[in-house]
Amino acid sequence: MDVLVANAWTPRLTVADSFGRGRVWLAGDAVHQVTPTGGYGMNTGVGDAIGLGWALAAVLQGWGTPGLLRAYAHERRAVALRNRKAAARHSLVRAAIMATNRADLHSERWHGARTRQRIGREISDLGNLENEALGIELGYRYDTSPTICPETAPGARAPRQPMDEYTPSTWPGARPPSVLLEDGRALFDLFHPTGFSLLRFADLDVTALTDAAAERGVPLRVVDVRDAHARALYERDLVLVRPDQHVAWRGDAPPADPSHVIDRVRGAQN
Repeated sequence: MDVLVANAWTPRLTVADSFGRGRVWLAGDAVHQVTPTGGYGMNTGVGDAIGLGWALAAVLQGWGTPGLLRAYAHERRAVALRNRKAAARHSLVRAAIMATNRADLHSERWHGARTRQRIGREISDLGNLENEALGIELGYRYDTSPTICPETAPGARAPRQPMDEYTPSTWPGARPPSVLLEDGRALFDLFHPTGFSLLRFADLDVTALTDAAAERGVPLRVVDVRDAHARALYERDLVLVRPDQHVAWRGDAPPADPSHVIDRVRGAQN
C-alpha cells in the first residue's frame, strides 16, 4: 500500500464569534469545529444549512427581511455552543475510559479477570450518553430568537432541556413532534414545503392571520387536523410552523395582532 497524502489532525472545540453579516453568511465547519464524540459536527452543519437556506430564500423572494439572517446567526450559534459543550463532555468520558486500561487487562490469570470486571463496572458507571443524548439531538430550541413569538399563556413553563432527555413539545422555537395521524399519514407531510404552516386543531377563524401573511407575500398553508392524539402532543389549537419546521407561534385563539405576528416571524421587527 502506498500512502499518497498524510495530514495531521488536531481536535478542536471552537465556535466563531460571528456567523456573518451584510452579504456574507457562514455555516458548517466554517463557524464551528468539534471533536467527533457524539457525531455533532456534520449534524450541526446540516442544521445550519437548513436555517440559513430558508432565511436566504425568504430574503431573495422579497417577503423576508435581513432580520431573518441575523436571527439565523443567533439561533444556530446557540446550538453550536451547546453541542460543543456536549462534545467536550463526551471527549472527557472517552479519556476516562482509556485511562482505565491496566497492564494486566489482557492477562488470562485470575487477576486479569478481576481487572476486567472492575474496568467493566467503571465504564458502565460512566454511561453511554455519547450515543443517547436525545436532548442534544432533538431537544434544542430557538426560544430566544428575535423571530420567534414567545409563549404568552399564563403559568406556562418551558420543558426542561437535559442532555439525555427529549420532551416532545410545541414550545415556541422547538421542533414540533413527529406524529402519525389516525389515517396513517405523517403530519409533517402536510406541512407547506417551502413556507409557513398554520396547524389548526379546532374550528377557529384564522382569516385575519392568513390575510396578514398574504398582504406581505408570506407563503402560508392552513393545515386542518382533527386528531386527538396529535392535538394532545401539539398542546394548542393553533400552531404556526416555520419552513425549517420550528414553531414560530402558538395559541388557543388567533393572535390579537396578526400583523405583529407575521412581521415578527419574517424578521421585520429585529
